Amino acid sequence: MSTLSLACQLMCASEAAYAIDPTAPSGQYNPLYLPGTTTIDPNKVVYQKQYDALGLIGDPYIVTDLQIEACLVGKTNTGIIVAFRGTLPPALTWDSFFDWLQDFFAVPTSNINLPGEVHSGYLFAVISLIDGVKNAINALDPSGSLNLFMTGHSKGGGMAPIAAQYMKGAFGIQTTQTITFAGPNPGNADFCKVYNQENPNDIRYANYLDIVPLLPPAPNTISDIEAIPNLPGFILDLLNDAKTWNYDTVGGLWYIDSSKTASYISPDYEPILLAVRLGEIGSTIGSGDISAIANAHHADCGFGYMQGACNGDVCTT
Repeated sequence: MSTLSLACQLMCASEAAYAIDPTAPSGQYNPLYLPGTTTIDPNKVVYQKQYDALGLIGDPYIVTDLQIEACLVGKTNTGIIVAFRGTLPPALTWDSFFDWLQDFFAVPTSNINLPGEVHSGYLFAVISLIDGVKNAINALDPSGSLNLFMTGHSKGGGMAPIAAQYMKGAFGIQTTQTITFAGPNPGNADFCKVYNQENPNDIRYANYLDIVPLLPPAPNTISDIEAIPNLPGFILDLLNDAKTWNYDTVGGLWYIDSSKTASYISPDYEPILLAVRLGEIGSTIGSGDISAIANAHHADCGFGYMQGACNGDVCTT
């Protein structure tokens, strides 16, 4: 049984989802094990602390599209946890970083099961997994009486709110709470307005120097970024494309500062903090410190998201 806070438990689930091989089949099994064994894959030991800390009741269901998308659905003493697998952080080169960064920009699109418009790439990823996720939830909770939590890190954090709203619109399944980590903005202002009204207790965690939670950029973010001197032309082109998309945020913000301490940020203070965050990111990029930008996005032990969400309760030496 897990004794972790809900945020820490969901952070662990988000990290454990990285143990899933997206080309592995869907089913109920431990994603850390070598196929057909009860031996942990040496390449997946990095996820063991978080996986064990989850306190899963039985093996989780693994849902994949046999290509790149993956999700972990498990039962704990808290309820049912659905954790979407994110993208891997960029390599420590500027070419890799810019190539990876471009994946977070996408024209929003509509769907009959969703209000407004959402990120087209994340919607495609959600739809590719959603039937398997629903079946896994039903298998673990046939009566539908347990709490249901959605989560994810990075791309998984962008998928989770879309999946929660889609589950409600398509299947009438209500998510108890969604907590995301390093999640990009999921949709436009129309989507986010409805989502926030219907899910007032949802939370998003963002870490010091992590640029992904600011993408695709909302209009006020675009204005602030454009004020940063000496931006590469590539970034300016992306910003220009994004101006008409009208992306926005969902959930209350918990910000992890440079000391790896998480604090709730009131909506009134968010614009002030945004300017500070962008200044820090711009200064770091200007100094050429790509490792600091990449490390800010990590979900592993020793980095900001695990420390901020779990306060050292999981990643002990």
